[in-house]
Amino acid sequence: MMLTPEHHAQWHRDGFVMLRGFVPPGVGEAMADEAIAAIRADPPAAHPGVPAYGLANGMLIQPEGKVPDGARHPEDFVSKVFNTHLSGTANAFAVSQGCADVVASILGDDIDVFQSMFILKNPGAWGQPWHQDSHYFDFDHQPQVGLWLAISEATPENGCLSVLPGSHALPIQPHVPDRRPGANQGYTEILGVDEDAAVPIIMQPGDLLVFHSYLLHRSVDNRGTGRRAARVYHYGRAGTVNRAPAEIRKIQERVTRWLPVRRSAEVAA
Repeated sequence: MMLTPEHHAQWHRDGFVMLRGFVPPGVGEAMADEAIAAIRADPPAAHPGVPAYGLANGMLIQPEGKVPDGARHPEDFVSKVFNTHLSGTANAFAVSQGCADVVASILGDDIDVFQSMFILKNPGAWGQPWHQDSHYFDFDHQPQVGLWLAISEATPENGCLSVLPGSHALPIQPHVPDRRPGANQGYTEILGVDEDAAVPIIMQPGDLLVFHSYLLHRSVDNRGTGRRAARVYHYGRAGTVNRAPAEIRKIQERVTRWLPVRRSAEVAA
């Protein structure tokens, strides 16, 4: 799916575009089933006190910092699963023609997917404070493009995203560690955000949010009774160089795995 001129106008104005019904709901459900099966095969209970642990297939499981009340199943104790784009249905989606068309219409044809997350957001889980994704991506080529696929319904009650339209025009803002005791590993926040213009992003399964990596966004706590599940993929230009110091790159390499999605030579052929 190529973005229309109207989509591009919204992208440049607001920093995000919503594509309703991008895929059937079953696509996301199959991805969720695969990730949950991986969690159950090697649950957080087998790794007590570990902030994140890897699986043989390259996935990295990040347990929930604040375990919700009523957690019973292994997946109830998990916040995110990284590197899901390396295999299975999550890989098929990440490198699909539909995703490639969307991202290439913004970044050009030479593109890679470098990060993915299965976000569980179980009932009672905290949200993530205001941030910009490029704060975490100190790359020589900017910006990146995020694709957020709704697996479940996303509402203000269950912790949907909120965004500040037009904030992608700002430079990267100062981020400080999340001040909440027990916040998830790696969470940072931008202080002093004027939230009057914030817009909640309400989604149905299969909807796709396309967003600029400088866009200020956050999620709120899940006050509902069900999981708010989503898949997030981050794309960058092929040949991108990580400029972070070596000690930071070593940490980031656990959650960034670059895979080719499209090359201009393929389009020409």
